[in-house]
Order: sequence, then C-alpha cells, then structure tokens
Amino acid sequence: MKLLVGAMTIFASCSVMADWELYRSVTLDGYANSIPGGNYYHELTIPSGVYRFRIDPNSVGVDYATNQGGNTKSKSAALMIYNRTATADQTAEVTYYGLNLSGNLASGIIHAVPQTAGFDLFLQDWARSDNSGSVKVIIEKWKD
Repeated sequence: MKLLVGAMTIFASCSVMADWELYRSVTLDGYANSIPGGNYYHELTIPSGVYRFRIDPNSVGVDYATNQGGNTKSKSAALMIYNRTATADQTAEVTYYGLNLSGNLASGIIHAVPQTAGFDLFLQDWARSDNSGSVKVIIEKWKD
C-alpha cells in the first residue's frame, strides 16, 4: 500500500509541473509589421522543444481599412517556422501557419522543434497605408 501511495504521489507531482510556460509575446503593429513594405518580426534562434503559438484574445485587433466599413478588429497573423537540421543531407523544413481568433474561436498552433529553429511573424496587406491597431501573439514552450 505504501508503494502505491508513493507512486501516486510522484505521478501527481510530475503531472502538476508539466505545463505551458510563456516563452515570449510579440505585438504586431497593423502598419509597421504588414508586408509588403513593412517589417516582419524575426526570431533567429529558438532552442529545441515544443511550442504553442496563439493570438492573445485581449488584442486590440487590426483595422485593415481605417475609417472605412468592414475589415475591423482582425485578430490574425501569419507564422513561418524554419526548422534547422544537422543531418548529413542538410535537409531543413519550412512551415507556414495562419493564427486566427474569430469571436470565441481561437486557433493555437503546436509545433515541435527537434533541434533549433527560427521564426517570422507578420501581417499581410497590399495597401497597408490605411492600417491601424495591433495584434499580440503569445508564444509558449512546453515545460516538463
């Protein structure tokens, strides 16, 4: 019985410790971080691990046509991840994702980084001059 209680205690304490931990949050400006013409947010190197990328529901949102009807308070962003490799053939992979928050429906992307990776976050609009607002992306790392 003592062995069973001890095993359950260890299992419970390990389960409590495993969770998502904030790695970084990035605020994308509706004008400055819209491409083409603006600058994307670039993170050159992140360590191996499992990451979750999601839109902060408290973001203001981006208005893609300020003072015009529609296109207001968009809570979305584009994400590109470049997984590096140390394999003999030097193959790496590039993956593109869309992050969205529409009403109460939020998408969260979970991405495994086997070695190291880099990522870009950006918005896209062919006429960014009338953009305003911002959207925040929360990046979390799985912590055992």
